[in-house]
Amino acid sequence: MRIKVLISGLLASALLLGAASVQSVAWAMGAVAVILQLLFSYAWPRLVRSDAPWPLTIILAVCSLAATAAALFMPGVSPMAHGVEVIAVGVLLVFISQVLRGADAEGRMAGTVSGITGLVMAVLGSAWAAAGTVNQGFALTVVTVIGLLGAGVVSMTRLPNRITMVLAPVVSTVLGAIATALPLGLHAYEGLVLGLFAGILVSALRALALATRSVRNLTGVIGLSSGMILISGAASWYVLELMAFS
Repeated sequence: MRIKVLISGLLASALLLGAASVQSVAWAMGAVAVILQLLFSYAWPRLVRSDAPWPLTIILAVCSLAATAAALFMPGVSPMAHGVEVIAVGVLLVFISQVLRGADAEGRMAGTVSGITGLVMAVLGSAWAAAGTVNQGFALTVVTVIGLLGAGVVSMTRLPNRITMVLAPVVSTVLGAIATALPLGLHAYEGLVLGLFAGILVSALRALALATRSVRNLTGVIGLSSGMILISGAASWYVLELMAFS
């Protein structure tokens, strides 16, 4: 199952790299982001075994599309400036969807928590679309994908979590720093930080998946791998923004 997650992540990363290389088409990254968001919207409620998966799937899909459209077409201080607004509306919709199930329905609290978690991950995944609108989008994608690949290779082993939680971030951090030797326009410390966050993310999700035994089928593989890619794009985007203001 670990190998399937890695392969799915690699395929998604290849799509992102291909879209990022087409810098003349600003919406290419947005198109790939939408594909990942829709896959995640379907798989996430089933990965967390929601008692009512379809309402959550619809909410996640609609909010994802709105966030990506806002990142591409709505002006603002930052392409991600409207993400918080979409999350706020989405949280309200998740609450309403669980209330409408009735007081006797099972798993309403679990559905609310998992729905809001998935909502944040899906909406923030629009950072990949935002990356396609800026000059550093290709560099961000390359370094993030290299970091994810290094951490993913470590995570697919049968090493215990206490080892991978340290080794995966170390490997991804080193690879992220090395990747800046390419003509990407990033400093070594930026690649180092991007790689570190990618490694922490992969190792943490790996530990969570193994502890909960939630990844048992293709839907689980898609949910974990797409979620990992989406949240890594958001982490890289905000890390670069913070370093730009420092």
